[in-house]
Amino acid sequence: MSDAGLPKVDFKYADNSIRVGSKTFYFASRFMSEDRRNSFYAIYAFCRHTDNLIDDNEGNPKLQKLLIKDWRKRLLEAHDKGYSTDPILNPFIHIMKKNNIPLRYPLELIRGVSMDISKKEYGTFRELRKYCFRVASVVGLMLMHVMGIENIKKAKKYATKLGIAMQLTNILRDVGEDAKMGRVYFPKDELAKFGLSIQDILSLQKTTNVIDFLKFQVARARKYYREAMAGLAMIHREVRVVIALALSLYREILGVIEENEYEVFTKRAYVSLFRKVMIYIKIVLFGYSNPALA
Repeated sequence: MSDAGLPKVDFKYADNSIRVGSKTFYFASRFMSEDRRNSFYAIYAFCRHTDNLIDDNEGNPKLQKLLIKDWRKRLLEAHDKGYSTDPILNPFIHIMKKNNIPLRYPLELIRGVSMDISKKEYGTFRELRKYCFRVASVVGLMLMHVMGIENIKKAKKYATKLGIAMQLTNILRDVGEDAKMGRVYFPKDELAKFGLSIQDILSLQKTTNVIDFLKFQVARARKYYREAMAGLAMIHREVRVVIALALSLYREILGVIEENEYEVFTKRAYVSLFRKVMIYIKIVLFGYSNPALA
């Protein structure tokens, strides 16, 4: 306990969480000041743990519901008290209070990951976009509050688009893994336009129609990235290069998918350390608005 009788705010667990869970974000975050970096880590650790409550207990919906319900309850209790003895919740609550992050954002995240308990298919892109907003865009909306953005209201649409772009990238990267668990995020109506069905994805067969469909999905994700880039100028200079780097590194996954000739069923696209370093150098030398990075 601290002198005030409250649990000490310790970011070590959050640091380890992002280092292990997301090499892309960890690499990008090393270029921030310690204070902002800790804020990013605390938010990431909360989001990661919330997601893991579902992912680590796949196939046991009863336990998933129990764990996520308890986690929501503990979040609300910690928010009311202003602290927690939990190593994840305590720094997260500290950052929330310090930066006036609305409680509705983490609650929306919990609603989003809860969708994975029973929802295995999506009928339309509108449905999928709602899911992407809940599990990814709200993360960006929370991070906005620690980025030094003056016009939070105006920046929301860009953070929302970036979250959707990143989640669409996640979906493309993890097609094979998700299919093996019986889950397909691609909208059924869009699959039908390419003469495909959910079963075609579950069969893990790369056909001409599947390739054409994946090209369409990659193009849409790129569109969201382009639209999100317009918001980079609103971010504090110290953080701007970090977000530009995270955006570019995540978007590069799409390029790897293309290089792998859309073999998403047996290959999980990843960006090598060399490519990460080269992208960082380009951003530092030419700026985030360089056409070559768009």
